[in-house]
Amino acid sequence: MPKVAIFFSIAFLSTVLTSSYAFTSGDMIFEESIPKQIEFNSGIIKIDPDFFVENNFKRYLIFGTNLQNSSFFKNNSSYGIRSDGGFFYVATLSKNSASSLISQGYSVIEDFKLDFHSTDKDLIDASRIAQISRSDIAQKNYGVTGNGTTIAIIDTGVDFSNPDIQHSLARDDKNHPIMLDPDGQGIILTNATFFAFIDKDQLIRNYSKPIPPALTSSTYVTKQGVFLDISQGGKGTEISIYNSFFPQLGSSIIFNGTLFEDMKIGQDSRNYIKSKSGVYHLGIIYQGALEGPLARIQVVPVLVVDSLISGVYDTIIPDLSTSWEDYTRFDLEKGQEPNYDFDFTDERPIVLGSGKEFLVYDSNNDGKNDFSAGTFGAQVLDVYGVMQNKTAYIDDTLKAVSGTLLPALDPDGKFFGLMTDFIGHGTSTTATITSRGIETYDIYNNTKRFSITGVAPDAKIIPVKALWFGDTVYGWLWAAGFDNIEYEWKFTGKPRVDIISNSWGVSNFPSLKAPPGMDILSLILSVLVTPHSLDDDYPGVTIVSSAGNSGPGYGTIGLPTASPYGISVGATTNNVFVGYGPFKDQPRFGNTTSNYNEVVDFSSRGPGVIGDPKPDLMSIGAYGFTPSNILKLEKDSSDESFSLFGGTSMAAPIVSGSIAVLIEGMKKQSQDIDPFTIKNILMSTATDLKNDPFTQGSGLVNVSSALDYVNGKDGLFIVYNDASHRNIKKILDPVIDKVNSTAIGFERFQLPSSSIPMTSWFAGHLFPGERSSATFTIVNPSENEIIISVVPKKLSLITKTEFSGTTIVQQQDSILNKSGIYTPNYIKLSDVKQHSTLSEFFDEKDPIPDDSSLMILNVNFLFDAFMNKASDVYADDFKIASLYLYDWLDNNNDTKITSNELSLVNRAGSWGTVQELRVTDPNEKFEGTPLVGVYPVPTRFSYWLGDTKMNSTSMDYTLSASYYQKEKWSVIWSESQTITVPPKDVATVDMTLVAPTDLQTGVYQGFLTFEGEKHLVNTPVSFVIKQLVDQNDSTIIIHGKQSDDVLYGNGYVKGAFDMANRYMAGDWRQYYFGIQDESINSAAIELSWTSDDTNIAVFVIDPFGQIVQTNVPSGVFGHFLEWPSLDWLGTSIFSQGGGFFPVKNKDNTSTVLYVPINQIGTYTLLIHSTLFGGNSTTEPITLAAKFTNISSQIEQVETEFELNDSILKDDSNIVYKTKIIPDDSVVSDLSFNLGITIGLIVGATIGITILFIIRQKHEEKLNKVY
Repeated sequence: MPKVAIFFSIAFLSTVLTSSYAFTSGDMIFEESIPKQIEFNSGIIKIDPDFFVENNFKRYLIFGTNLQNSSFFKNNSSYGIRSDGGFFYVATLSKNSASSLISQGYSVIEDFKLDFHSTDKDLIDASRIAQISRSDIAQKNYGVTGNGTTIAIIDTGVDFSNPDIQHSLARDDKNHPIMLDPDGQGIILTNATFFAFIDKDQLIRNYSKPIPPALTSSTYVTKQGVFLDISQGGKGTEISIYNSFFPQLGSSIIFNGTLFEDMKIGQDSRNYIKSKSGVYHLGIIYQGALEGPLARIQVVPVLVVDSLISGVYDTIIPDLSTSWEDYTRFDLEKGQEPNYDFDFTDERPIVLGSGKEFLVYDSNNDGKNDFSAGTFGAQVLDVYGVMQNKTAYIDDTLKAVSGTLLPALDPDGKFFGLMTDFIGHGTSTTATITSRGIETYDIYNNTKRFSITGVAPDAKIIPVKALWFGDTVYGWLWAAGFDNIEYEWKFTGKPRVDIISNSWGVSNFPSLKAPPGMDILSLILSVLVTPHSLDDDYPGVTIVSSAGNSGPGYGTIGLPTASPYGISVGATTNNVFVGYGPFKDQPRFGNTTSNYNEVVDFSSRGPGVIGDPKPDLMSIGAYGFTPSNILKLEKDSSDESFSLFGGTSMAAPIVSGSIAVLIEGMKKQSQDIDPFTIKNILMSTATDLKNDPFTQGSGLVNVSSALDYVNGKDGLFIVYNDASHRNIKKILDPVIDKVNSTAIGFERFQLPSSSIPMTSWFAGHLFPGERSSATFTIVNPSENEIIISVVPKKLSLITKTEFSGTTIVQQQDSILNKSGIYTPNYIKLSDVKQHSTLSEFFDEKDPIPDDSSLMILNVNFLFDAFMNKASDVYADDFKIASLYLYDWLDNNNDTKITSNELSLVNRAGSWGTVQELRVTDPNEKFEGTPLVGVYPVPTRFSYWLGDTKMNSTSMDYTLSASYYQKEKWSVIWSESQTITVPPKDVATVDMTLVAPTDLQTGVYQGFLTFEGEKHLVNTPVSFVIKQLVDQNDSTIIIHGKQSDDVLYGNGYVKGAFDMANRYMAGDWRQYYFGIQDESINSAAIELSWTSDDTNIAVFVIDPFGQIVQTNVPSGVFGHFLEWPSLDWLGTSIFSQGGGFFPVKNKDNTSTVLYVPINQIGTYTLLIHSTLFGGNSTTEPITLAAKFTNISSQIEQVETEFELNDSILKDDSNIVYKTKIIPDDSVVSDLSFNLGITIGLIVGATIGITILFIIRQKHEEKLNKVY
């Protein structure tokens, strides 16, 4: 019990910690793993030091149908939608208030932060973004750079201080910036007022009479100048400040601070900052970051004046020089004081529409700015209702104004809006798209200068700051052209943007009670993409989302990326990081940056619960450089304003930028533009990465090829079908029908019945033996006819070789022989095989089969080697070996491997028991010798504390190489294998998919390849096999299989969990049961596997897309801590939430659960391998299920699937048979039901134990842990 108690104590504390300390891919650590201590005080203003403490407030999403407590919601909500059919509110409440609403029958979900899927000389582009996306070729050939297009960046905000991206800020017809802050962070209060007596000659005079009522203070004139009287005889001036950190920190949204220093506004009575009314407004910008590299508070005094018309305030003047002194005071020598000047006269006035709304400061007059405080002109959603009726009245009790969208600058001078990004994520996504490549950067610290060019440098950006789940919908709808009017969303007649780009996702989906793709956010995304879905005149908007960084497991795409209608983007490699910063002089990264365009191990993969093929496209995610915020933390810092960026967070904006370039090209050709045409062109012109559809979609985005098609280049064509939308709609319609759309502000919320063209073919949910048909259209834009062959294909395993070894820890390189610098253990790829004779050890013939188009390398090791089970605290002591692949050129022919002879091809490094890396066309990737590196990470790590600094030890491992090629896929039949498409015309071909009668339930994938002389289209294809359940008391057994194949398959899971990753990490599988007997009202399900150290979580989804049962209910953790499931460890300084505890309710190798069945339709079993034993790369999963009516005695029917070694090569040949089994032959029936009973008891015991542990926590024990 003590060990368990310590573990749960740590787990409890982990909810407080944030997930910003990113351990990306094993041994690549980008940020410090020690949280910074934030100093909330300032030398500019005095605040209550006890104000910034954690509070009892949280943001909640509230749904309901009966608005009984309308006054409560009016007084406490941030914003909301209501109608006769129901309501939806975002509110900031105490836990007691939230619990009270739950007890009254309302649906209450705690809001949560988004998971931002997180790395005259000729100038060289450091990132290769334009080169790899081929936007440089598109610009050269067609003169397109994204001009005339607008992209909404839904992200952490954007800081436009870097000159490479300042030009890209979108502006309206008054040249005012267009920026939205639905999070409500950027309100700057300027309601402290100072009266100035200005005579008829416009001279400012001292004033001895009482100042007008309601004003804060006055001005005065001395020989030193004109000043705001702030000291007021030494008592100071109290000023209201907006708390941008609420509700995370601080007891209220408004707090007070006291200023003591008078501030200068003029040189003398004639030369001063003019205010036509004679009333100056003063405020304090109090902002910053609580985490990340810019974790520091920024305090900026700001003056607001009416310079042209009395009473109409038009100009802000921030005292940036004083703020800079305050911001950098921490690097002063002891005894030194900051040189505050409290002087507005030496600052630059900022006016909306001037084009210079950027709050930037050059501290040393070297021509380069060192300090940024954001961009003036954001429209901020009054989330907490501080500005009632858009006036300066400050509510004492957080009264709401139904989400009032405030003007960028209050004409009365009492507030303005500011856009910031202290996290930097949104700035990097913007720079990925629009960087002009004018600035130069010393990337590798070797004096050689590089530029950084984005995909679409002339596109315009609308930043939409949305750090919270509850605010993303507001941002989406506003960007799509909707306004929130009287609790409803009304279409304004035109989208505000052409593209919405999302580099974030939600991983902890169980908290939303729905799986990705069927959750409310994914549904809204699907509807927003689709024309006429919300309004007759609504044209739809293209929405791009990052797939996520939870790979290499399948089914790891989270929400809202799982939406079948949006564009989801996975990540590929770009080895420009080699030699940069922390990667310099590290032998394991090799010595060149030449390789790129391999699939990244962490890129999330499909399928989702629906079963459609995802992702759609791929682009750079590991890694690239982007211009960044110019803000420096130290006065003498030589750091340049760029950063290493990566993940699918980077891949998504590259595709968004590519779309901007494509739209410009289509406009030049006067072509019709809609979201599905855009998606189909990009998918039809993508470059094949030779991976499977659930990994790559159609392939790597290639905007040059897309523009070739748009411009009618000979040989180019696109492909789409009429069936995917119909099949998806059939599945989603019941889910959408259950959505109370009027409650979220829509009179119409539906997928249209009309045909929608889609390149990917989702053939739907089928029973074995059923057929699915689609008509494919091939579009030829050129002047010449095209002859195209159509062949269905799937990837098949050619051969798999293995090598067993033991790691040697802390080996040093002969060149970089430095303390703490270590090399991998090198193995020639030709040695990755079983050696039956001595001569085979010296056989170095090419190990890669000639016909292999894909190579997958894996390293697996036992869970006992990975984690020290004897540790007092679970997951407090583990180690890994990561995996590298090199091209070794033995330059000096000495047969000795040194790091300067290595070129990194790809790498993998998850914190689990299996590593996986992939190489496309492996025969083309090596000039020298293919060399594998197994790198034992030199120290051991703790889930709770990060690097323990304890030396690692050796461990046994198995290295395997799997080789694949595409072969014909027999399940699809074409009416014609060759199609002739006339010039500037279309041709159609009918395709039929016949589901073999021997397939077990699950998802199946492959391609339809359309190949012409000059162009190839890879159309991803997937379909679902459902298990028919049409009789009461049906018992179904689906035997697992031990597979050598590490691609997606049914009957097994592969090792893919990652303790440092996110909740979605691991490997997911789906089972589908088509319930057709209305008498069935329950199911008992048992899942079993082979390794004691493997753990499986199970979620059951009903036909309406709701999670109705799980074997890992969140229980008391879910109620009090918003835990998504019982087995989750939470986030920590080491992990973003990928850690799980082995919760087992039956025995070490099985789990049971009871499922209520309330209607006929398809029930989906979603399983998640949260932990993996590591005995091999895959592990079989066997399922037994009994569907019954608890009161009936109907004869039992067993459907059994048998798998054997002869059919491992093609999982379409599974033997299927159904037989009636007498009651006495159901051997497992008694034990099955007994197992369920035991499981329920164990589950209840676990819940009670956890509750006991929480109640018994001692503060002393918590302090001991930290």
